[in-house]
Amino acid sequence: MPAQKKYKFILSYAKPHVHWFLSIVLISILMSAAVALQPWPLKILVDYALGNGELPELLTSILVLFTQEVNPSILIVTSAIASLALFFLNSIFNVALTAIWAVVGQRMIYQVSADLFYHLLRSSLLSHNQRTIGDSLNRLTGDNWCVYIVIDAILVAPTQHLFTLLTITWVAWQMNPDLTLIALSVAPVMAIIAVYFGRRIKKSERQNRKLKSKLMTFVHQTLSVIPVVQAFGAENRNNHQFNMLSDKAVMVTQQNLLTKNTFSMISGLISTIGTAIVIYVGGKYVLSNTLSIGSLLVFIAYLKSIQGAFQGLIRTYGNLKAAEASIERIFEIIDAPGMQETQKTNSVSFSSDEKIIQHIKFENINFSYEINKPVLRNISLNITAGDKIALVGQTGAGKTTLVSLLPRFFEPSSGRILINDVDIRDFNITELRKSIALVSQQPYLLPISIAENIAYGRPGASKEAIVTAAKSAQADEFIRLLPQGYETVISERGTSLSCGQKQRIAIARAILKDAPILILDEPTSALDLQSEAFIVEALEQLSKGKTTFIIAHRLSTIQRADKIIVMSDGQIVESGSHHELIAYQSSYSRFYSLQTAGRL
Repeated sequence: MPAQKKYKFILSYAKPHVHWFLSIVLISILMSAAVALQPWPLKILVDYALGNGELPELLTSILVLFTQEVNPSILIVTSAIASLALFFLNSIFNVALTAIWAVVGQRMIYQVSADLFYHLLRSSLLSHNQRTIGDSLNRLTGDNWCVYIVIDAILVAPTQHLFTLLTITWVAWQMNPDLTLIALSVAPVMAIIAVYFGRRIKKSERQNRKLKSKLMTFVHQTLSVIPVVQAFGAENRNNHQFNMLSDKAVMVTQQNLLTKNTFSMISGLISTIGTAIVIYVGGKYVLSNTLSIGSLLVFIAYLKSIQGAFQGLIRTYGNLKAAEASIERIFEIIDAPGMQETQKTNSVSFSSDEKIIQHIKFENINFSYEINKPVLRNISLNITAGDKIALVGQTGAGKTTLVSLLPRFFEPSSGRILINDVDIRDFNITELRKSIALVSQQPYLLPISIAENIAYGRPGASKEAIVTAAKSAQADEFIRLLPQGYETVISERGTSLSCGQKQRIAIARAILKDAPILILDEPTSALDLQSEAFIVEALEQLSKGKTTFIIAHRLSTIQRADKIIVMSDGQIVESGSHHELIAYQSSYSRFYSLQTAGRL
């Protein structure tokens, strides 16, 4: 993506805070004036209080307003008071600027995080499968700072440094144009060095971000399977791997710091050379009586401010190049392929009447996760409303992938899926997914209360509706035995509940959602026979009057289907009712024989 578009996107976060940025500009102007005045008490002390210089009429008139006589003692006191006043004034401006920018910057950072989180929520499952959770977290909590750095580098810091630079350069030029030109002569050299080091800082920073993402990913993956790690005694091995990743991250960080410190050292050396030349030439001017000692001291102070502004701008450029690595990582999420749009132009919405599903068609569906590696090949199905469709076949046959196309978790490579003769890509995706309920092999429960988990697909559901759904799912009895009943908060991994209990809560959630299309993906495969009996009864309640897709291996959830689809290597090889397929002596009948014989 062009850099212009990236920066335009980042700057869009500053628009809601324009009034604060105007305040920052005003404070920067006042600060530049205060900085320009700060060395002048020193000139008053050296040239007029301790020296024989003639006091300017304007300063004399001001002092006469406060004292009857202007003498060296009064001038010394005036210099001291003026120095303190200018210091406090500049400090107040600096505190105000820092406070405003800190608040505005934090708001923008959190807004970037919110937008990134929303994009992650809307991204296709294919995008999530290609990126680890640890990497996404790192982008969400680490790379989001780029908006602060970029806007600081483009708006805040340049405003402050440029006003200081312009104000002091103008005053210095009035004092001595030759010395001003010498002071400014270092700028082109420092700019060239900044460009040279900027590329290396960006490259080093990108490596640093990648290694930190790998480290966070490893920690997340390890802690997610901590029982496995401990069961196989892999603590030392995982700790060694963590240390190896940490060492790599430290090495890249050291290289990054070395590059930045070298850049800073060379910039400081050039500034020092410029200062030495100004001191030499200025000293010659003082000896020739064309410049006072106080004016030389003021000019040297101005030189420090000019060089500080230059170094600030160059340092800002370095920060900007480092932030570009994070900008690119953010845009990898924002511009990720497979991004699901909330609503297409002229998208079709379900009305209350259209929520009654009449039929579903899969027309010549092909799908691949990777190029030239088809997972589904030329799948066509015609399903009538209310049918129970069972999908069977070996692991990897494409069953779960096929049903995942219906709620648009993935997009088919070719072909289309129709609901009531409307392409599902033409539906509002939010409303499409509201019409589908899913119960998977792994019941996904959130670390919130059981009542909230059941009502997750229907926010705002009444307590009575939640309890009714739990009863239908055969879950009410064990829920009431828990310490806080329906208000019991489930642990992060759901370890406080058994597999069967978690599955029944997931079924209750699907029952409460009351969607016309139901997908059951291996809902009983991980359960014992007693738990399965509860689940099968709950599933019967759940699937009444719904168009149901069942992926299962156990006959208890297959043989009651209206149609059984047998898949192999991404294709449909057989279809029919249980009795029809048994009569055909097909591959399904062999599967049935093996299972009834107790070998599966």
